[in-house]
Amino acid sequence: MAIFEREISTKVLLDDTEPISCHIENWQNINGHTEFVIRVHRGPFSDQTWKVYKRYNDFLKLHQMLQVSRIPLELPPKKLIGNLDPQFISERQQGLQKYLNSVLMNPILVSSLPARSFIDPANYCQPFGEIALQHVSLVLRGEFGWEVVGPLVEIGWRLRKHFYTIKCKSRAKDDLIGSWTDYGPDKYLDDKDMHSVFKSLHQIKASHPYIDHIDLCLCTDIGGLVVRDMNKNGSLRDLLCGAKPKLSFLKKYGNPKGHKLLTTDDIALYGRQILEALKFLHEKGFPYGHLHSGNILIENDRVKLIDIENGVLGVPSYYRPYFMQHKKISTLEAIDVYCFGHVLYEMAIGSPLHESYIGEEISECPQQIKKILESVLSHEACKNGLPTIDGLLDDPFFARVQLHLTDGDRAHFKIPSSVKEHLKTVVVKIEDRLKSGAKPETTHQSPGDDEQRGGEKEAPKSNGSGSAAEKQLKEQKSKDGSMKKNGNYLDRCDSVNSSAATSVGTATPPPADLCTLSSAGPTVPPPPPPPAPSIAPNIPPPPLSLQAVISNGSTGNSSSSTKDRSALLGAITSFDKAALKKVPAAAGNPHS
Repeated sequence: MAIFEREISTKVLLDDTEPISCHIENWQNINGHTEFVIRVHRGPFSDQTWKVYKRYNDFLKLHQMLQVSRIPLELPPKKLIGNLDPQFISERQQGLQKYLNSVLMNPILVSSLPARSFIDPANYCQPFGEIALQHVSLVLRGEFGWEVVGPLVEIGWRLRKHFYTIKCKSRAKDDLIGSWTDYGPDKYLDDKDMHSVFKSLHQIKASHPYIDHIDLCLCTDIGGLVVRDMNKNGSLRDLLCGAKPKLSFLKKYGNPKGHKLLTTDDIALYGRQILEALKFLHEKGFPYGHLHSGNILIENDRVKLIDIENGVLGVPSYYRPYFMQHKKISTLEAIDVYCFGHVLYEMAIGSPLHESYIGEEISECPQQIKKILESVLSHEACKNGLPTIDGLLDDPFFARVQLHLTDGDRAHFKIPSSVKEHLKTVVVKIEDRLKSGAKPETTHQSPGDDEQRGGEKEAPKSNGSGSAAEKQLKEQKSKDGSMKKNGNYLDRCDSVNSSAATSVGTATPPPADLCTLSSAGPTVPPPPPPPAPSIAPNIPPPPLSLQAVISNGSTGNSSSSTKDRSALLGAITSFDKAALKKVPAAAGNPHS
């Protein structure tokens, strides 16, 4: 590496907010146990897919870990006898598929570590907490007077963000909370620029009325540590759900016992303050995009935004699975406006909106709030474009709010000029990834349906082409076979040694040479009448040699030759085939 070459820090390329879909394709018996074959898809497209093999006991363990959320889930019951019956296994497979669909459709459950490690063990079966604690201990080793007291287990929704109770010797009476976050896929600053940005974040302390101050801000090549004052009342979401801040995320927000509604004046006040903080960050060119009710604190009727460092850390937004479904949401300002719409909905209705837009008419909130929600979260707004932050501030519902600020509340946030240029590049790259990922989605089908439909589509084509090919091949073989057969038949007919050249049961004619020689001699008298069968000899006389015939035909007395011919013809006509004995065929005779 060159001396002046910048080293890019390590970051996690996996986006934990990408949607996950599962389909149980089949089941198989392994050593007396049934394993279900599950195909998993990550993202809106089907290029990232893999298979996991789970038994019913694995589903049961997952169900027990998710019960802390108090979300009603229907898991097929356990059966000890007859659980290997094919019909029962098929019915259980359908029930487990419905169970998986219920888990994956719930944003609280699908973001939990038990659910993620169940469907993606390769990426989520790591000791995230232990690794993060090691990084935090190493970072604080160089800071005098700072130490880790203990972890706050799973109080947030991010799998790669861990919280700890922190103590500082100079502030022994204060309760501090530290958060360690791994770099995400949208982290584009190198180590030097990241240190400059984190140093600038210290200046926000007591410099903006609606952004929470940071007590300690450190970063490494793996992630960043941020320490703040702990708010005993928790976040805005804790306030709306009536939850205790230090409980686990699943237990707090899975199925809260009650929802608290805010008054119209409080909604207008908090909404105006949130918009002012967002406007300030955009004017400074600082990327955010992480607004939700869990990142908002309420202190003395004043909003405090937290986790503003998430933008430079490159972690995905909480509402990313929602706004990625709309092509018009392609800038960081549009993301902040969209997230503000979800926060406004939660403050007005009392519960979060678990959809990407409002599908039904809202009748439980004042008309002024309803109008703003429709301008941000309706299907038409998401399709045609969202209002700007300044446009929302000019709305009469927020414009009428009076902000009581003092001279000490003057906003101040200074960022070095060199870092500003890099932040602009970060914003451009984040928006580019946003546009590249927000492609129009095709109708997604389950893997089993895809394979089944693919097989059904290819089968007729394969069968049709195969039939034509088979017919053509059969015709060719038939032609070749008939030609070969005809050729062999002609060969056999042309061959004098072939059994097909003669008819069975007929006498063998004399040789052609013998007939020729006989016709060349004197006229042969007609043969005498055949003797009676009883007098006819059973065994024919010895055959006359060809040499004798030739000699007799060429020389000798005519009377003797006539007698010989008469004797030969008589023997031929009186020949009895039934008197012949079967003689074993000679070895090597192919025509026997």
